[in-house]
Amino acid sequence: MTLTRIPDLRVKKILWGTLVLLRVLLVMAVVAYVAVEYIEFDSNKEVLHLTLFSMFFLLSNLMVNIGRHKAAIENDEHAQSLFWIALFALSAAMLELVDLAFDQVLAAMADPSMLIYSNALGVVEFLISISAVLMACFSVDKFLVFLRSISFELKYIGLQVKKIPRPEGEG
Repeated sequence: MTLTRIPDLRVKKILWGTLVLLRVLLVMAVVAYVAVEYIEFDSNKEVLHLTLFSMFFLLSNLMVNIGRHKAAIENDEHAQSLFWIALFALSAAMLELVDLAFDQVLAAMADPSMLIYSNALGVVEFLISISAVLMACFSVDKFLVFLRSISFELKYIGLQVKKIPRPEGEG
C-alpha cells in the first residue's frame, strides 16, 4: 500500500470559506447577545449563565486538546499560542460564574430600599457578562484564524489500494 500526499485545494477552499462565514456569524451572535442582555436587564438568567459557562469551558478544553494533538500542531509555538487563546475562553467561563453569582445577589435584593444598590450591581453584572462574551468571542475568532493558518500546512492523504495478487488457479 502506498501513501500519496496531495493537497485537496477544493476542500481547503470550502473549509476556509466556512471559517470566514463562522467569524461573521460570531460577530452577529455577539451583537444579538448584547441586545438581548440589554433588553432583559432585570431578568434572572441562571440557565443562560450556566449554559455560557459550560460552552466556554468546553471550548477552552477543546483548544487545549487540539494544541496537544501532534499530528496537526507540529511546532511548540503554535501549541503555545493556542494555549493562550484557550486561557481567554477559560477566563470567560470563570467570568460567567461570577456573573451568575451577581445575578443571584440581584435576585435576593428585592427590597425597594436597596434600589440604588441593586441598579449599580445590575450595571456591574451587565458589564461582566458583556466582558465574558467578548473574551469568548475574541477566543473563538482567534481560534478560527488559527485553524485556517494551520490548515495551510495540512495535506490531504489519499490511500491507493494495492492490488492483492490472486492465488494461481483462481480465475
